[in-house]
Amino acid sequence: MFSEEERKLKTIFGNEIVHIYHIGSTSVPELIAKPIIDILPVVRDIHIVDVLNDEIENIGYESKGENGIPGRRYFQKGGDKRTHHVHIYRKL
Repeated sequence: MFSEEERKLKTIFGNEIVHIYHIGSTSVPELIAKPIIDILPVVRDIHIVDVLNDEIENIGYESKGENGIPGRRYFQKGGDKRTHHVHIYRKL
């Protein structure tokens, strides 16, 4: 599931993405995990995320803005039965 979302995000962001990490409990083999895929893309310019919100929403995500963490852009997929969290930060 992570690989599919990674491909979709790379298509949207292109060269703006520095790296995409699979984080959280589902990234650890054999660990009992909640059924939510946590993804951490690192981008060159965090403000490009705001420009691409519509494209990210077109693949099923809901934008939550910084959602309490300055400098982050946060997205959820799956509505009340969330399946994915995307935490986007800029490269330092």
